[in-house]
Amino acid sequence: MLSKIDKTIQKAAPTWPLEKINKIDLAILRFAIYEVLKGSAPKKVIIDEAVEIAKEYGSETSSSFVNGVLGTIYQPKKTHE
Repeated sequence: MLSKIDKTIQKAAPTWPLEKINKIDLAILRFAIYEVLKGSAPKKVIIDEAVEIAKEYGSETSSSFVNGVLGTIYQPKKTHE
């Protein structure tokens, strides 16, 4: 499961190798993606909570980084008309 989650993060943030991502940010991303995969709450709620945790425990840029990565992964699919 962890390798699947890490591949998802790498795909969403290709310019950020996992070893370069702040450890707190990486833990928040992993946990949020796991929660979405388990379907324990709506995606929006999980993303909002992850961003709030990043604001509290991460660096100055953590919340925007976490929001950006999760937004890239879970953005609504656009339909072609």
